[in-house]
Order: sequence, then structure tokens, then C-alpha cells
Amino acid sequence: MEPIVSVENVSKQFRIPHEKRDTLKENVLNFFHKMEYEEYQALNDINFHLSPGEFFGVVGRNGSGKSTLLKLIAGIYQPSSGTIKANGSMAPFLELGVGFQPELTARENIHMNATLLGLDRKAIERKFDQIIAFAEIENFVDLKLKNFSSGMRSRLAFAIAKEADADLYLVDEVLAVGDEQFQKKCLDVFRQWKSQGKSLLFVSHNPGLVTELCERAVLLEKGRQIAIGPADKVMDKYHQLINIGENSNQENNFLESPITITDVIFTDESGKSRRNFKTGETIVARVSFDAKEKVLNPVFGLAIHRSDGVHVSGPNTKTSSFTINEVKGKGTVECVFHNNSLLGGTYQLSASIFDYPCVYPYDYKERKFMFTIEKNRDNQYGLVEVPVSWRISI
Repeated sequence: MEPIVSVENVSKQFRIPHEKRDTLKENVLNFFHKMEYEEYQALNDINFHLSPGEFFGVVGRNGSGKSTLLKLIAGIYQPSSGTIKANGSMAPFLELGVGFQPELTARENIHMNATLLGLDRKAIERKFDQIIAFAEIENFVDLKLKNFSSGMRSRLAFAIAKEADADLYLVDEVLAVGDEQFQKKCLDVFRQWKSQGKSLLFVSHNPGLVTELCERAVLLEKGRQIAIGPADKVMDKYHQLINIGENSNQENNFLESPITITDVIFTDESGKSRRNFKTGETIVARVSFDAKEKVLNPVFGLAIHRSDGVHVSGPNTKTSSFTINEVKGKGTVECVFHNNSLLGGTYQLSASIFDYPCVYPYDYKERKFMFTIEKNRDNQYGLVEVPVSWRISI
């Protein structure tokens, strides 16, 4: 099957001027002074293919080249070298609301932007009410856009753009706008595209969402492609990168600590290492540590966060009345989540070691470890599955 997008040996350079010349006067005064430029390598030798019907993630830290890559695929930029081949129609969700006219009303902007997407007047009229409802602006249809909040403009932009009937959607941080309810609606749209066999190229800073939505992903760092493959494996690399970079100062603070966390792995009841579980299964988090000297009464703690940042649980050995008198050398501490009630999604786990009063941290690894819970049905809501029964009286 022919790929819907092929990116082969693609690099992109920008020339950045060392001085700013905007006015005619500035250009005349500096006519004989040669403008100096600096070459900035935004992307360097990127290679991947996207199959029809595939959801593919693009992750990396700020400045890694994610948005530049999507703009190259969308045709906004041209590569400095290499080739990009796209088959089928394409709908970019890159900078939502860029084409909006602030002096026009929401109604007028809907008609204008939907026309640019290729919808005829009848299609616009047919979809108008659902666009308004999706954007949640029923009471502001005839208000000028300049009076909209940034969130309202972004919701309206997504509501219009999603009506484009394309084979491939390019999505850049769309879920960074709107509240949790609106983000859920966006996710429902993505799932609908998936059921229709559409393709998605998804840029996000949220690795949990990438793991949940995408089969494969690519990790960029300073314009280079440093990992590509199954989304969960690429996310492992991404977490390592984040912890090396963003937490380097924090980790340096613990270099002289008498006890440190060396790793956390997840296993099932049999001890088999796993990262993917089902609701109701027992999860064991095995924390490995190295105590360079004797440490009295250490407190081991864990914290589970959902991919959207919601804090789910935070057990520790002290609150669980599990007293550890002393440790020295290498060892492991296991926390067993019996018959876990977590609903489907991606979860991040933090691990820590404190002194007994829980004032001084010996070591702390923030959201460095990840596991997933499989969805057993589509209509799940909430954080946990609570056992219930129903009765009816008539």
C-alpha cells in the first residue's frame, strides 16, 4: 500500500538576520552595509512514512522542530533538501484561527472560513448549527470576533476546521486549548476519523495522549530524529530526555544523597515485567534503590497522575503503616495495587524517598515512569471503576 506521506532525508535551514531593517530609511542608510545572516538548522535528515489510516505522533521538547515539520508537510515551507510526497487531500490544524477577521461576527467568519475549506453554501448552512454547538458559542453567534476570548476563538476555529473532509489531518497542539470537556470532544473527533480510516499526524507535548491515540511516533531533539517506532517505546525515550534535561538540576541535588532510586519497573502478580494492564488486574510497582550508607526509617512514596495531570493517588510506606527500620546497599521495595480500579488511559508515576518526618527528600523522580490501562469499552468516563448494582421499583 502506498504511503499517504513520505518524508525522505528532509532538512530545513533558516537564515536569521543579525539586524532588523524594516523601514525605507533603515534600508537606505545601510545600503552599502552588507546584511549578515546566521544559518539555523531547524531540521536535519528526517525520514518516515505514514500509512493510510495510521495515527502517527510527533513529540519533542520546545524548539525540536515539530511545528516546522508539519508546516513542511502542509506545504507552508519548502525543504532545504530532501523530498516530501503526499497522496490524497490534507487538512492542516496548525495555527487555529489565523484566517479569522476580528471585525466580522462569528457567523460571518464561519461562512468565510468554511468556504476556504471547500464547503459550498448549502453544506455550510447544513453544518452551521453543529459548528456553533461544538464551539459552545450559541449566545455569541452575532458578536464580533474581536470581543471573543482566545479560548472561544480557538474552539470556533477547531469546530470549523474539523468539517474539512480530508484523507490526512495535520494537528499541532489543538488540545492545548479549551477546558477538559472541549478536549474530550476533540478526542471524540479524532476517534471518529480513525473509524473512518483517516490518517492523523499529531504534534503534542502530552506523551500520554500520543500513546493513547497513535500507533507509532517519532521523537525529535534539536532538529534531529532520535527515535521512531511504536508510540509507547518512543515515549520511553521522550521521558528519558525530559528527565535528563528538565530535571537535571533536581537530580543533581540528590547526587550526594545517601540513598537514591535507581529504577522503577511494573510487573503483574507473577513477577512478569509489563507496562500495559487491564482494569481489575493487580499492578506491582517495584522500586529499586541504592543506599550508599545506612539510612534509618526511610519513607518510600509513589504518586500516580493521569496523562492530563490529574492526581489519582499517592500512597507511601508511612501512611500504609509499613515501617522500614533501616536500609543499606541495594534493594527493592514493592507497592502492590491490588485489583486496580483505574479506567483506560495513560498514567505517569513519580517515586520518592523521604526521611521519616517526610520533610527532607533523599530522592525524587517526578513522573518519570509510565504505564497504560487498556480500554475495555468506548463509553468509559471518570478515573476509576466503582462496583455498583442497579435496582428499579415501579
